[in-house]
Amino acid sequence: MLFGTEDDASIEERLGVSRADHENRNQFNELPNGKLNPSPEDETIWKDDDGRPWKLNAEQLAAYHQETWFVFAYITAQIGRVFPSVRVPNLKFFSPNADGKFSEVIANRYTGELVIDQRYIGTYNFCSFENAPNAMKDGKLPFGEHKRLDVDTHMSYGGNYRHLAKNMPIDSVKIGPVILGTLESESSSDWW
Repeated sequence: MLFGTEDDASIEERLGVSRADHENRNQFNELPNGKLNPSPEDETIWKDDDGRPWKLNAEQLAAYHQETWFVFAYITAQIGRVFPSVRVPNLKFFSPNADGKFSEVIANRYTGELVIDQRYIGTYNFCSFENAPNAMKDGKLPFGEHKRLDVDTHMSYGGNYRHLAKNMPIDSVKIGPVILGTLESESSSDWW
């Protein structure tokens, strides 16, 4: 099937998520309370002011959330594993919610601001903790349920999300709130 030729009813039947549920998913997406800082025991687990853990994804897993082509962002992230001065600007974090699903936030590593550009925002994941019990250890959601409910829905319905996060409609802020307490200085070797 060609991209964009499937109607909404067919997509919902195939994936189990309606367009309305997809576009409104972020009404359940929780933001960190206060600022995120890396925990001393694990540099990939950052904690907010309430002590809630947020898993920092590997940079290549944040490639879709960069303001450049996906392939370029992915390659840059891979190069950054060898040459730490080469970095993608946006960091991706996720955390399990009390409802058994996952919240996701994207933050600029240099400003600490929540990314609010609708093309790159973090989104609430319908993938359940039950189907991703090792997500916080592995740093990624397994591709089965996550692919169907979160990735394929985005590819099928698009990114016309109605909220940045819970109680935060799209266009409700002009600049994202600062959610990172630990920032990196921008390197002159960043190449975009």
